[in-house]
Amino acid sequence: MPCGYTSPEATEFRVFLIRLSGRRMRHKQESTNPALLAGLWVFLSMSKIMDAYSQVELETLKATARQFLGNVV
Repeated sequence: MPCGYTSPEATEFRVFLIRLSGRRMRHKQESTNPALLAGLWVFLSMSKIMDAYSQVELETLKATARQFLGNVV
């Protein structure tokens, strides 16, 4: 592995991407490339949204979503 891929920061980012992907890993398997890519896609999309909307606008959208979806959001 290239230098830096095993650092604590890299490990933390991989775990973060797996959580964003919503994928479940098999026992003793830390990650898969498809799961990491899915998480990266969600992260990049989320970053774009956070750049495009203010915190107040996001909170308003979240409140609107709760009207339809309940406490899932």
